[in-house]
Amino acid sequence: MPRLAWLTDIHLNFVKPPTGIEAFLEGLRRQAPSGVLISGDIGEAPKLIDLLQLIDDCLQLPVYFVLGNHDFYRGSIASMRRKVRMLCKQRPNLKYLTLADEPIALSLNTGLIGHDGWADGRAGDYERSTVMLNDYLVIRELAGLSLPQRKEQLQRLADEAALHLRRLLTDALGQFEQVILMTHVPPFLDLCRHEGEPLDDNWAPHFCSVTLGETIREVMAGFTQRKLTVLCGHLHEAHEHDPLPNVSAAVGGAVYGQPAIVKLIDLPERRITNSG
Repeated sequence: MPRLAWLTDIHLNFVKPPTGIEAFLEGLRRQAPSGVLISGDIGEAPKLIDLLQLIDDCLQLPVYFVLGNHDFYRGSIASMRRKVRMLCKQRPNLKYLTLADEPIALSLNTGLIGHDGWADGRAGDYERSTVMLNDYLVIRELAGLSLPQRKEQLQRLADEAALHLRRLLTDALGQFEQVILMTHVPPFLDLCRHEGEPLDDNWAPHFCSVTLGETIREVMAGFTQRKLTVLCGHLHEAHEHDPLPNVSAAVGGAVYGQPAIVKLIDLPERRITNSG
């Protein structure tokens, strides 16, 4: 039975290198997963390629990942995606889902898709929000923009992810009984918590992708006999939400400097029985 280890927001740049990182990865290996899922925030741009190489060297098994906002800190979204694409061509165990053109088969009945995603400013009250994330200071595509310019850019990034996932999700549901969709930014506001409380209108614009949530709802309404699991991170506070009877979603908990396995996921091998 395939077993996946789900990680999120491991922020390896906060872990004492290299022994602390290697000890974490060795502990992960001892769990004997057949593959690893990482829903973003692996490190920061200047060290991201080195960290991905270290992960690959230590684990020597398939690592399916998306990138989070921190992975682009002190860098550029476009350039980091290009660099990661080149790395994955050299290291076939590293699988960057954002650049995948088709669903990945994890088992006979389970497919995997994903994208980095982005908060789109459509939740809460973006115009009145006083929040200034580091994203808006140290990511090249977001730095130095006015409030309206930044909102336009955030929505462009989020809409790009939603369009990509709409196509892949539709394809995956035609092939698999269940699909795992991995993204960094939660697509449902009901997933977003801080210290046990829902995010208010000041914070919500920066931590939820409304457009992706709407896309998921629309696509899944046409596949009522299929099952979708959404795995995401970004908020560091574990929470689960079922927006539809056939959709379950979870944010993984995380602590800076203490990377950990969020969950071990067993995938039973079963053949597809119907098309939805």
